[in-house]
Amino acid sequence: MAVSVAGLRAESGRLRALGWSYRGIALEWQRRYHLNARVAFRFAHGWTQEEAARRWNVRWSGEGPPKTGKSFSYWEVWPGRGGRAPSTRTLTRLAELYLCRPGDLLDGEDFGRRDAGSDDLSGQPGCAAVSMGVSGDRHDCGSRRGGGPCVEHEADAGGCVDRAEPGPDAPAPVIPAPRAGGCAAAEAVR
Repeated sequence: MAVSVAGLRAESGRLRALGWSYRGIALEWQRRYHLNARVAFRFAHGWTQEEAARRWNVRWSGEGPPKTGKSFSYWEVWPGRGGRAPSTRTLTRLAELYLCRPGDLLDGEDFGRRDAGSDDLSGQPGCAAVSMGVSGDRHDCGSRRGGGPCVEHEADAGGCVDRAEPGPDAPAPVIPAPRAGGCAAAEAVR
């Protein structure tokens, strides 16, 4: 299916207005239009290669030679003929520009799909994975040590899990037992 850059910009604007993340848009376009990851993320933002390079140069001015649209072209064509592999540092900076993880910018099979477990821990009440940053919902529970508003806890359906480092007199953290279906992440916390 042929798709125009102008059409993608318009679609990106509509999807963002509906609350889609740039990552969600890029993943959908990779699937639907067979775009590589780096192109899909740039298009999700509605940027040309030159616009992306300008934003790079503003963000990291004075840190190495300025980037051009051609720099982005080399990275986007890779691993194809004429492309250049982006370094880990470049992937990290691209991820910062595109608001994603560096690994999101690499193409290839997602072998994690073979894992029978679930990455979605947000619906498991009391799951200690919250303390690993799975849930991003902040709340004001008033249960912070010493009183005051909660800024070091994160909410999930089962309450909050302390994200702060315990003081010397603090009790040992309570990690909820895995529920049916399990929360294997609870075992990995602290």
